[in-house]
Amino acid sequence: MKGYDITRDQLDEIAAMLGLEHIGVVSARRLDELEPVLRRYYDEQRDSGFEHPFSESRLDPHALMPGVQSVLAIALPYHIASESLRHPTGRRHGSVSAYARHTDYHRVLKDVLLRLSAQLEACAAQPAQFLPCIDTSPLVDRAYAAAAGLGAIGKSGMLITKTHGTYVFLGVLLTDLRVEGAEGMRTALPGETDICGACDLCLTACPTGALLAPYTLDAKRCLSYVTQEHGIVPPEFRAPLGRRVWGCDTCQTVCPRNDDRVVPTAFGPPVAPLDFPDLLEILTLSNRALMKRIGHTAAAWRGPAIWRRNAIVALGNARNVEAVPVLITYLAHARPELRAMSAWALAKIDSESNRAAVRQAYEVETDEKARCEMAWALS
Repeated sequence: MKGYDITRDQLDEIAAMLGLEHIGVVSARRLDELEPVLRRYYDEQRDSGFEHPFSESRLDPHALMPGVQSVLAIALPYHIASESLRHPTGRRHGSVSAYARHTDYHRVLKDVLLRLSAQLEACAAQPAQFLPCIDTSPLVDRAYAAAAGLGAIGKSGMLITKTHGTYVFLGVLLTDLRVEGAEGMRTALPGETDICGACDLCLTACPTGALLAPYTLDAKRCLSYVTQEHGIVPPEFRAPLGRRVWGCDTCQTVCPRNDDRVVPTAFGPPVAPLDFPDLLEILTLSNRALMKRIGHTAAAWRGPAIWRRNAIVALGNARNVEAVPVLITYLAHARPELRAMSAWALAKIDSESNRAAVRQAYEVETDEKARCEMAWALS
């Protein structure tokens, strides 16, 4: 076996058994070349705050697992095209990012990585150590995926695979097994592999200009982040949100590397009610009922209030008159950000007709930020 615990042929057999089309392996070395890129990202305060802070564990797998020998990277496709991708007409439905319409990818990826671990240990016929890493891990998974040859990082900052474009979830498995192929390590830095050429559609299409330059993201301006951040939506992002309830797919939908072909995945078909959810239903369901509807997806981790707030913004952008009675009740909601955004939405829909209701709410409002959003009703 030339010193390997797992040969490349054996790895390919295991991948075929598990249905893994995208799998690669690289050495467990520290990504020295990524350090200045990451430091600049944090120094310029372009991080969303959801990522792990800068640390050695972002760059070096040994900081996470002493004794690691090999890093395996996988990519699971998730995009399934269907007629439901066409947004319903009317003003009552919002949109949810394609990745959040399926079973929570964290669960699926972890299951696949655990099954991969079991097959590797059985094949090696010896006890082994494994550490599955998904995007909740500090490790920069897309850098290792690119280094493992699964694809190249595009100008959007996303990994682009040959067969499934950017519609993939990434997982990394650390192990103390010596896997053939781990000695070589391809380039991992954004831009070193010119997969985009002259195309810059993702940069020009981004609704908020979050892509400041090729391979340069200001995550705080990304609408995917905005839909997940608690609190009142900053004014500059409200109109760009449109009818987005969770996430944003703009940079993916404009990418020529993506298409709408049907892709068999480990995630199953999208959950129909979450394709384009009923915005008024989001506001009228109980917390328990709403979480039952979305709880199996990756869009549930921030709780129901985020969905309600985003639905309120979407109804305001849609100028949905049908929503006015419900929005007026939300002026007395227990959460100040929902009261504030309801006042904003009522102004967008019909400021004159809704002025009296918002003025009345202003007179009893105790939260300063919510009062600011209601102050328009006084003039």
